[in-house]
Amino acid sequence: MEVEIIRNEKQFAEWFKFNYKDFGFTKIVRGDIGVCPDFIMEREECEVRVELETFASNFLLHKHSLEDVDEIICLIGDVELGKPVIVAENVKHKIPITVSFKIDEDLLKDAKIEAIKNDSTLSKYIEKLIRGDLK
Repeated sequence: MEVEIIRNEKQFAEWFKFNYKDFGFTKIVRGDIGVCPDFIMEREECEVRVELETFASNFLLHKHSLEDVDEIICLIGDVELGKPVIVAENVKHKIPITVSFKIDEDLLKDAKIEAIKNDSTLSKYIEKLIRGDLK
């Protein structure tokens, strides 16, 4: 079963099983999503340890060791990791992006802006900044 739109790492792994040859691999030696590395692949008769991540930065978030992998293949290459980070181009995905923000208390006290309490008020504040409505 091939996945049309990737929404998470498990679906990315399923997609990879059907498309690994696009990355120059000749076969899957071992595939065990959830254990780093997720895949051991073969390329030019050599084994390559591959970790799949939706965001390259998830490699750090998951606390994987660079010693355990040869390549990281991801959907979004948002960091360099000291090992080859290969972005899977032209892959349809809808990966949720979580934005964390901390508002400076002095900024909140500024009478020129409304208090930013959630994503909705943050979006409105950013819109006002872009339009130049805040002075």
